[in-house]
This record gives sequence, structure tokens and C-alpha cells, in this order.
Amino acid sequence: MIISKTPFRISLFGGSTDYESFYSKYGSLLVGFTIDKYCYAIIRKTPKIYDYRTRVAYSSLEIVNHNKNIKHNGVRGVIDFLNIKYGLEISHLGDLPSQTGTGSSSSFIVGLLNALYTLRGTKITKRQLAEDAIYIERKLLAEAGGVQDQIWAAYGGMNSIHINKDGSFDVKPLPLSDDAINNFFNRSVLIYTGKSRQSYKIAKAHDNGSAVAYKKNIAKIAKVGYEALIRGDIDEVAHLLHKSWIEKRKISTLISNAAVNELYSSLLSDGMIGGKLLGSGGHGFIFGILDESVSIDEIKVKYKSHYVSCELSKAGSVIINT
Repeated sequence: MIISKTPFRISLFGGSTDYESFYSKYGSLLVGFTIDKYCYAIIRKTPKIYDYRTRVAYSSLEIVNHNKNIKHNGVRGVIDFLNIKYGLEISHLGDLPSQTGTGSSSSFIVGLLNALYTLRGTKITKRQLAEDAIYIERKLLAEAGGVQDQIWAAYGGMNSIHINKDGSFDVKPLPLSDDAINNFFNRSVLIYTGKSRQSYKIAKAHDNGSAVAYKKNIAKIAKVGYEALIRGDIDEVAHLLHKSWIEKRKISTLISNAAVNELYSSLLSDGMIGGKLLGSGGHGFIFGILDESVSIDEIKVKYKSHYVSCELSKAGSVIINT
């Protein structure tokens, strides 16, 4: 039995500029990190004694006699990509709800790829994991979206990602000390809106031609945000997060809504300097940075189970059981 463990991510700057329609013309800079919240892909070959080919357990349960009949797009896409004909038993578990803006879908794709490559005895690099996952989601399945989530999931850590016009990318760890990273996380909050969303519908809205001007502004903010982060100016990072969120909301009316705006405003009144709704938008998690004077404990008490504690995850997708 193979088990992979793959982190979720928080994207700080550059979100929505990682769509091919944008980076193929202008390039892209993403800044963010992976957190100690994970998805787990558990796999094995189906024992021949069973009377079915493949069993897939996630929020639903699928039992099929032909892999082409699997309804879960990600699972079917990975199996098709790897040209797997034999039966599999696949289970998916996650530390956070799916469809909440933390890159969970891509983390699962990367983790499943990692596990299946391990099952067949093939060594795979982080770059190849990311490239394969990008191809499966964006080309094979033709799903709308960007390319940063697959890279975060494969590499892990606190990085900048430079995406070139031809789609190649460079991942560079941010030059921050452990003290600087700890200070950043001590002032950070992750708050769940209480709802998930169907990201593909919102992702399509990011790809309209009228969004280019706003994406250019987001790209400019990403460069300034990168510089602020590496010099340790957390207040400036927070202000830039807010500025970038305002620009992102202009891309489509689907990106935010009254409930999200109300929660965001509540966090601002409680001492958040700036933040953003993670992912393509709609619902999910708000990440924010607090004023230095604000007590995290007070935020925990007020937002109760909606507050999620997190730390940096330095590793990308790993195999934890063979």
C-alpha cells in the first residue's frame, strides 16, 4: 500500500496571472508558501479476488469495472495519462475541505501521481510531478485555471515562482531567516468562510479579455510584495495583500460576494491590516495579516472553529508509506 502526503498552499501575490492566456504574453511572478495541512492519497492494486476493477473513495464512492468509467475527473485523468489498465483501490483524505481555495484539487493530482509512480517503481522529480499535473489538468482534462497550485504541491516551501512566456518555470526559496518566517506566521490568520465553491466556474471568469488590465496591476503588486517580504516589512506586505485583493475583485463579480465582504470587513475591524480570499474566489478561506498589537488568542476565541492554525510546510509531496 502506497500513501502520499501533499501540502495545501497559500498564494500571497500574483494570483490569476498564472493563467496561460496571461503568462504567455507577459510572464508571471507568484509568491506564497505551502502549509502543514495535507491531502493523502492511499493506493494499492486491486486484489484479483474482487469482482470489480477499480474502487475510488473520496466524498463519494465509485466502484467500476472499467477505468474509463470513473467519474472523478482527476483520478480518471491521472490513470489515463499513465495508461494504467489494471485495477486500483484509491482513497483520498484531506485536512481541509475541498474547493476552498487552498489548491486542494492540484495537491490531490500531484499526490496521486507521486503514489502511482512509486507503485510502478519509477523515480520522479518535483519538476516532473508539477509538469505532469499541469498537463493533466490544463491540457488532458481541459479544465480552466492556472499553473501555480501544481508547482506549490510538488515543491513545498516558501518560494517565488517565475513563470516564463513558454510555460517553463523557476522555483526559488525566499531568502528569509527562521526568525523572519516565525514572525510572519505569528501575525497571520486563516479564517474559513464556512462554505466551499465550484472553482472551475469562477476560474473561467478569470480568463476574459477585460481582466488583463487588472492582472497587470496584480503582477506589479507581486513584484513590490516580493521585495517587501524579503526585507521583512510585514506591514507593507499586509497593505499590498489588501491592494491586490481589491484588484482581483474587479476581474469578475463571481470572485467575491456579500458574505465574504462582510467577513473581510469584520477581520479588518478586529485588527487585520490586509488580506485576501484564497483561490479563484467565491468562498473558502481568507488569509490575513494582523497588526502587531493584536492578540491571536482573541481572534481564535471570536472565530472559533472557523480559525485554522497553520505553519510552514517545507516539503512538497512525499511518500510516507510503501
